[in-house]
Amino acid sequence: MCQLYGAKNWWSHSAHLLPVNKWEVGIFQPLRYGYSETMEISCHPILFFIMPNASFKIPHKDIGGWTTASKHSFVYPTSLLNLLSRGINIGGNIASLIPPNLHVPPMIGFSNEWLMSKSSTIADITLHGGVDLGIVVGELDSRSSIDLPLIYHRMAVYYNTWGIDMGLDIYKQFTNKIGIHSDIDFHFFPGFEGAYDIEHKFLFIWNNSERFKIITGYKFIYGQFPHGSESRFLPYIPLVESWFPLIEIQFSNTAKKTIKS
Repeated sequence: MCQLYGAKNWWSHSAHLLPVNKWEVGIFQPLRYGYSETMEISCHPILFFIMPNASFKIPHKDIGGWTTASKHSFVYPTSLLNLLSRGINIGGNIASLIPPNLHVPPMIGFSNEWLMSKSSTIADITLHGGVDLGIVVGELDSRSSIDLPLIYHRMAVYYNTWGIDMGLDIYKQFTNKIGIHSDIDFHFFPGFEGAYDIEHKFLFIWNNSERFKIITGYKFIYGQFPHGSESRFLPYIPLVESWFPLIEIQFSNTAKKTIKS
């Protein structure tokens, strides 16, 4: 199953795979690689050494005109969390997101997601839904929880063992260079304190070419936390107590093939 390369293939949230040997990476986005016609591989390369992670997208048969795929991911956040517990030196002061020297046991998160994408004259639409699992080897201290928007509900699966996510993505290409991407995602952790969050983002996209694009926009989060409900626009700069527009740069190219003699 081979997809033609175009604007929608920049769209990592869709059921479309990158063409074989095509790669894409951004400042904040993972490195994606079209490994074959039946698998796309992605990971966050910088974080990989302190938080091993990887995702595998696999295409399936079309259903009623919808392109379908499943995405299977894992992440091992223990090393990063133990590093954070040592604190960060800021102006001679040690700042820590979790209690200093708190030991976080080995834990791994799995995510299995189903994606369905369809193109129309109005927009390209993707529906997705899946189950997240968190496995902890040992006792996880509740003090290791980071009660911040975006982070808190990413870690919730390790305290609640499982969770559900679902959402809708919309991509609209207006010209060869200009497009927008908007989505809404819902994460739910039954029985957990701060059981859900709703995330929405809106991005303006400028495609300079198939190899380079610039993105700017915002992300909005509303959810339940131990201290109550909270909403916030991201990125948020605490020092000035203000939201700042997200700026993202992404690159793409085709890997050179090795010719065997």
